[in-house]
Amino acid sequence: MRLVIVESPRKIKKVKSYLGEGFDVEATIGHFCDLPPRELGVDIATMIPTYVIDEKKSDVVERLKTKASKAEEILIATDPDREGEAIGWHVIRALTLGDKVKRIEFNAITKQAIQKALANPRQINHHLVDAQQARRVLDRLVGYKVSPLLRSFGNGLSAGRVQTATLHLVCQRERDRRKFKSKPYWTIKVSYAGGLISELCDGDGKVIRPKKEPEAQQAAEQAKQSPHEVVSIERKEDQKKAPAPFTTSTMQQVAGARLGLDPKVTMQVAQKLYEECLITYHRSDCPNLSEDGIKLAREWIQANHPASLPDKPPTYKAKAGAQEAHEAIRPNSLDQVELEGDQKALYELIRDRFLASQMKPALLAKTTVITKTPGELFFVARGSEVLEPHWLSINADAETDEEENDDESQIPTVVEGQNLEVSEVQSDKKMTQPPSRFTKGNLVKEMEKLGIGRPSTWAAILDVLSKREYVQEEKKAVMPTGLGMRVDDMMLEGLPELTSHQYTADMEEKLDVIASGDLQWQKYLMDWWSGDFKLKVAKAANTWAQIVEGLHKKAENGDEQAARAIGLDPNAPDCPKCGKKMKAVRSNGSEFWGCTGYPDCKTSKPIAAKTKDGKEIICSKCGNPMVEKEGQNGPFLACSGWPKCKRTAPIEVITGQIKKCKKCGKPMTKREGSKGEFWGCTGYPKCKNTKPVTKKQKK
Repeated sequence: MRLVIVESPRKIKKVKSYLGEGFDVEATIGHFCDLPPRELGVDIATMIPTYVIDEKKSDVVERLKTKASKAEEILIATDPDREGEAIGWHVIRALTLGDKVKRIEFNAITKQAIQKALANPRQINHHLVDAQQARRVLDRLVGYKVSPLLRSFGNGLSAGRVQTATLHLVCQRERDRRKFKSKPYWTIKVSYAGGLISELCDGDGKVIRPKKEPEAQQAAEQAKQSPHEVVSIERKEDQKKAPAPFTTSTMQQVAGARLGLDPKVTMQVAQKLYEECLITYHRSDCPNLSEDGIKLAREWIQANHPASLPDKPPTYKAKAGAQEAHEAIRPNSLDQVELEGDQKALYELIRDRFLASQMKPALLAKTTVITKTPGELFFVARGSEVLEPHWLSINADAETDEEENDDESQIPTVVEGQNLEVSEVQSDKKMTQPPSRFTKGNLVKEMEKLGIGRPSTWAAILDVLSKREYVQEEKKAVMPTGLGMRVDDMMLEGLPELTSHQYTADMEEKLDVIASGDLQWQKYLMDWWSGDFKLKVAKAANTWAQIVEGLHKKAENGDEQAARAIGLDPNAPDCPKCGKKMKAVRSNGSEFWGCTGYPDCKTSKPIAAKTKDGKEIICSKCGNPMVEKEGQNGPFLACSGWPKCKRTAPIEVITGQIKKCKKCGKPMTKREGSKGEFWGCTGYPKCKNTKPVTKKQKK
């Protein structure tokens, strides 16, 4: 009997059916061996890690030992990546296997792929194992050496090699948004009889958008002079190449934009599709296909869209730093499958993208029309027409936030020298917009672009940031919480290197060099620790100690915010149920008083926001305390009786700067406009009363 060991128990039945008689299949159920959960587990002098078997999986190990002792040959068939290689290595060590063990690797759960793997066994690739060990030790050292220092500022705070750099991206985007000063501009558009719509431009067709109102008014008045002459028409054919088959990154981006799936959910659904033998391995940074994949696509295109079959299979360029260990994500076959819900939607997305990638580019006709007023103003209209759709015929809405859609709609036919009557001139004032917040999809795109993390880690890192309550999602946008901003501020003060994407990307590159066998992993870790990082941690500890000392002094002088920042609160109430002291607890984006007798006593109560003179702010509608919340436009006060009571108030109530609207009596709050800060009525849009912020109020 030959024993095949896979990772997931979901694979067992299918893999066994392809192997036939003489084989048995067992699963490790993922990692069963790792660093100890509550201690460092790394010898700093040698960087040798100590591994322990997960207590919850001891029965898995015993079952594997029993099966392995009876097997003539053992074939390690864990996932085809560094994690899978490391799991296979742990299997060999835990089961004390001898020469009868070999490693096989397949990128898809199909009979052909498994038979090919059986015909090409190999030994465990120790360079890949070393790279995985180095990553694990790096993450452990950063987490265990830095996180305890951060906890001086509050319970449960943590730092991470990839986590901290990713959080900084989100926080820095928020800072850029807050300091952004919106400026006005005007768009001048002309509608002609016949349907052509053009925008103000220079003589070469470059769009002009005036930044001052007098200029815009002058251009609009001049544009009303009719008729306008068509001075040039340029028509040229262009090709639009299909997007590449999915990598992990692009799959997460498109699934988020098109299906509304969170990256974590996308990977969970893809995992199921892979384990059900419907798609190839779903962790890949390679945009190209294997020979089998190309053949599968071309046969389908020949049968269904023969005119769209290119002479040669299209190829695509991988992103810088891509490992390209596996082909792109694609279906294993194009047979009809019965799926429902997210599985059906994601499978169809993968299938359509795969097929489109191997079809001819779409042929477009792009037209540019420039018109001129009697007063020598120019206007431009651009449009495009699909002449031969090819790949667009099966993936017409492929444009997502990972690819900008610059195609215009078809424009009416005109001829050079033709006079066009003006039917309408529009002069619209607009404001420049701050940088948009990341969606989870384009945050993954940014992480890939900057070299932060790898396909197997992106979704997990975003999940960690959410669970830590460092970020929150609102209207599909990822924004930092107040806690997340404070943690990032602390990291910038004490250990700015960890916030740097370049610092993290350099580590990833070193791991790639280790995986190729050109760098000894323990030497790299020892050089990194003793020559650089150890000193940075010591410096950060000193910096943060000084900050904490300053917070202690403020707390002694009655600064409650400073006291809570270091885990102290002299004004914490006694538990109304058991009499023990209560403490500030953070959960689900807000703070509340929780009994220190938890879990024996689970009493909790809201932490009321207070005015500048220390008075608790009480909801005028229901009498419950008002609490501080973080919203899309910054902090605000909300009734702790939500959702029964939905009363809110501006954050200015705390500082005592609150103003009442003279028109409707509602509170006014500070807002940012094109000309700076102003007071705006919270009754907007019903009440649009505003008032300038004085210099004294700004101070």
